[in-house]
Amino acid sequence: MGGAGGGRITVGDLREQLQEHFGLDDFRPAQRPIIEDVLAGRDVLCVMPTGAGKSLCFQLPAVVQKGLTLVVSPLISLMADQVQQLRDGGLDAMFLNSSQPMSEQRKVLARLDDGFAGLLYVAPERFAAAGFQSRLPRLRPRLYAIDEAHCISMWGHDFRPDYAKLGEARHKLGDPVTIALTATATDDVRKDIARQLGLRQPRVYVTGFDRPNLRYEARKIDTVYEKGRALVDMLRETSASGIVYCSTRKAVDEVSAMLTQALPGRAVVPYHAGMESPVRTANHERFMSTAGAVAVATNAFGMGINKPDIRFVIHYNIPGTLEAYYQEAGRAGRDGRPARCTLLFSYQDLFIQEFFIRKIGEGRPPEEADLVQRLQDHAKRKLDMVVRYARTHRCRRRMILDYFGDRAAVQQCDCDICRPDAARGGLEVRLGKPMTHATTTVIRQLLSAVARVQLRGQFGVGVVADVLAGNESDKTQRWQLDKLPVWGLMAARPPRQIIAMLHRLMEAGLARQRDADGQTFMPVVELTPAGLAVMRGEQEPPMSLADLAPKGTRASGTNPRALGTNPRALAAKAAGGSRPRADDQPLSRAASAGFGRLRAVRQELALQRGVPAFCVCHDRTLREIARAAPMTLDELGKVRGMGPAKIQQYGQALLNALRGPSAQENKA
Repeated sequence: MGGAGGGRITVGDLREQLQEHFGLDDFRPAQRPIIEDVLAGRDVLCVMPTGAGKSLCFQLPAVVQKGLTLVVSPLISLMADQVQQLRDGGLDAMFLNSSQPMSEQRKVLARLDDGFAGLLYVAPERFAAAGFQSRLPRLRPRLYAIDEAHCISMWGHDFRPDYAKLGEARHKLGDPVTIALTATATDDVRKDIARQLGLRQPRVYVTGFDRPNLRYEARKIDTVYEKGRALVDMLRETSASGIVYCSTRKAVDEVSAMLTQALPGRAVVPYHAGMESPVRTANHERFMSTAGAVAVATNAFGMGINKPDIRFVIHYNIPGTLEAYYQEAGRAGRDGRPARCTLLFSYQDLFIQEFFIRKIGEGRPPEEADLVQRLQDHAKRKLDMVVRYARTHRCRRRMILDYFGDRAAVQQCDCDICRPDAARGGLEVRLGKPMTHATTTVIRQLLSAVARVQLRGQFGVGVVADVLAGNESDKTQRWQLDKLPVWGLMAARPPRQIIAMLHRLMEAGLARQRDADGQTFMPVVELTPAGLAVMRGEQEPPMSLADLAPKGTRASGTNPRALGTNPRALAAKAAGGSRPRADDQPLSRAASAGFGRLRAVRQELALQRGVPAFCVCHDRTLREIARAAPMTLDELGKVRGMGPAKIQQYGQALLNALRGPSAQENKA
């Protein structure tokens, strides 16, 4: 194998260099071919999970081929440790960042001007400094290594504007051999990294995203109090070190104060970017050196952290992307031993992420409005995927691998879905259950209710549930929601069960919550385009909803569709006991013909209004109309299921459908 600078390096030579300089016996999967490609002068894009040994892929080539290796890393707080580890191994290494005194920075730059031949770690913002930019053409590094390369892509989960300058910097450096490294990049982000850096036919290595030693789990928690109690209980179960991630600095301060009080004697270390640098550094060192320490932090903490015995990572708030969750959760169990990764999920956490999404594009000129909208829409889709992950009933490991395009088989999974003893809150889950017609009907009823309530104003899931359950309130009366045709459609089900089903629709991407116009923390529910298509019958519901309708809500011997059609059906049930209903009896031949005509006109009405057919009238109601054969609107109004709103909207069309040659025979 020829090196970039001539000569031949054999596999045996590489292993000797590995053992001599890094004290390692052999390469991990994919390390050797990556290093061989770099030494052969090829650009490389490397996607490796946390703890898989990415750093060696540029450090060993730096040792073998000599000369300057320029390493771009955002990990300012850890650069000193990384450089010291290299120096301890006898390697020449320096770092240059804003944490150093100016006198020390000048010394580093002086060594660089004198032809330093080793590893130089720099932060990406250094490339914006005029003094450093002017040096770039003179540096001529043998290797240009970019760590956390996903930060270069606006479509990634952690875009950093300073990274956007690295492609131009590469050109000024003379287009050296380049290796871009990341633990989290989907296919579109990988392509964007290669494009922005101008990589030349790069060798792309994706070594897999599976972390079998991590136990993924998610728990839905409704209130802040319950979440705090659950977090304390979890930490009391273990004395090991771990990280609790929060979305905001305020949450870090509050959660760390709560844990300090609840866990006396435990080292609880807060960490976020709003702290003074010396405090952050001291807290970081305390966490690294204290057994059983708990770090409570924003995502400013942990990138590149080298503490192998972290036994748990708990997300107190939902992150904005699945990439961020995977990367942060992946800081657990880097020693290969089992570790626990728990997401504490509550829907109010979405408001924080939605606030962050609304801030995307702030400061950009008006002519970039289209780009800003695309970035915000992209971020919303990313957030929706995290919600699906949190509420999924699929194997969580499988879902993560599918998201990153990793087709590896999942075996002996220990996630909360696959564990036989997993505690499952909420609705009963039965994987593999087929989608039935009855379940499809329930799904479309729920979607129809959301759509119709949405037309009256901005309401949350609680109001939609009240409408479906037929629960009267000041709000339903003030907005005349009790006049909607979906009123009382699920009167047999308790509102909390309906709310749970509505959340399942959100999990499946058929509905979503957002802040009401001009308000925060007042979520309203609305359909997504996919939900609209399912409601209209243009596409089938996703199979993840096959188990939507819970058991145990049906009165014995009662058809739930009849019982849930209208509150009056409940009264009829109570009054009639268990006697056979007249409308359960077979139709006469004439009534059957009328029923056919009624169904045909119902379909036309549904298509005209863009709603499912059952929202016009249920089959049971049409059968009663066909059996009764009313001649006037007043007579039609006496048929169970035909309220004033339906009479006004559909009454005359239904009567016209009955006025055929056999209408009088129906009467008899």
